[in-house]
Amino acid sequence: MRQTEAMNDRSIARSIALGRVAFGLTMLLIPHTVMSRLGEDKPGPLMWMARAFGIRDMVLGFGAIMELTEENPEGRWVAYGAAADTCDAVAAVVWREELGVGGMAATLSLAVPAAAGGWWSAFGLHRTRATHGTGTMSK
Repeated sequence: MRQTEAMNDRSIARSIALGRVAFGLTMLLIPHTVMSRLGEDKPGPLMWMARAFGIRDMVLGFGAIMELTEENPEGRWVAYGAAADTCDAVAAVVWREELGVGGMAATLSLAVPAAAGGWWSAFGLHRTRATHGTGTMSK
């Protein structure tokens, strides 16, 4: 694999990770604003769940960012984020009646591109690392 391909995988992964941290911080700090389409009555447990979701995204994002500082990252944290995004997309489709059309569309518009880019870059990082003989993702 050429150097530019590896850099593109790293750039894609970093962009998704930074977006994940930004989204997570937003959900943690101002969930009422993000969820304003629900109307004025937003029960405490719903806001707690929104904040917990934000924390999950921040942890996944920071994990990927830290991994990407390595000279030859393996892509594990990037794959963890892609797996979470894939599960979010599947859950949005399976429980679409609970989300409604708008909620499902909003979820899919974030989760599908993040999952696709995440898997793409995770496997690319893994291939680059395997090519250089520094380990495998399945350790």
